Amino acid sequence: MGLFDFFKKKKEEDWFEIYSPLNGKVIDLSEIPDEAFAQKMIGDGCGIDPAEGSIYAPVDGEIDIFATNHAVSFETPNGLEMIVHFGIDTVKLNGEGFTRIAEPGSTVKVGDELVKYNLEYIRENAKSVKTPVIISNMDMVEKLEVVATGDVKAGDLLMRVKIKK
Repeated sequence: MGLFDFFKKKKEEDWFEIYSPLNGKVIDLSEIPDEAFAQKMIGDGCGIDPAEGSIYAPVDGEIDIFATNHAVSFETPNGLEMIVHFGIDTVKLNGEGFTRIAEPGSTVKVGDELVKYNLEYIRENAKSVKTPVIISNMDMVEKLEVVATGDVKAGDLLMRVKIKK
């Protein structure tokens, strides 16, 4: 490994990769029909307009699943905190349309299936199915890049973040 390769590898190691938690189309947070998400009050990231399927782990880490199964939070080994909030006003569904697969408090790996969802039911009964994928402790993040565009499948590279030293 030459000196250039070492620096290139070191540079890449400074970035933390986040993978798509669902199948769908990548959208800007401004397209989420909820002011708190659209104006980045909760954190930064991107949104996904979902296709049928499940929510999968976008990172390795410990999870918590809301009692109503509409949102999953993650804490990674490096301290990054994230939330995948399926749709808008989905808490009002009281878990209808969602089937929990994983247990809260468990440690997961990228790609582990966490919650199945019935897209048609949720689309008919909630304000929106557009799903924010948010880093909630942005004070840790030096830089965030959404690298995916258009349609993504669960497990595709979605975002990269540079953690502050």
